[in-house]
Amino acid sequence: EALRCQMRELQKMQEAVADTPDRQISLTDPDARAMATSGKGTGLVGYNLQAAVDADSHIIVAHEVTNVGHDRSQLANMGRKARAATGAEELTVLADRGYFSGAEVLACEETGITAICPKPLTSGSKADGRFGKQDFRYEHATDSYRCPAG
Repeated sequence: EALRCQMRELQKMQEAVADTPDRQISLTDPDARAMATSGKGTGLVGYNLQAAVDADSHIIVAHEVTNVGHDRSQLANMGRKARAATGAEELTVLADRGYFSGAEVLACEETGITAICPKPLTSGSKADGRFGKQDFRYEHATDSYRCPAG
């Protein structure tokens, strides 16, 4: 009977999960979401904090907490928040490659924000056993690139 009761509870939980838009329910914190980590197939339940920091004063000028597990959709949003907080007419935002999205860079440009954000390394070269672009070194004297193999 205890097993049947537990199965009924699990069935209710399965239905509740199926009814949520992102197919997630955290039993300890309803707003937290599972987010991938750098390990393959691993993750944790929590939040994603966004912060914009003034480069001169090193003071946080804007922040936001999201439950989206990546940063790709936050570049323009945080740029706008930083500009509003600082009152700057011209703003340059610098972000790591995790923030790169063509649409986000374009959205920054359309609102007068200059975005500096490297593209992700998406080449399959490494997986195929070849060198990637980042492996080659620029030789200024000859205006050429040197292969890692010489």
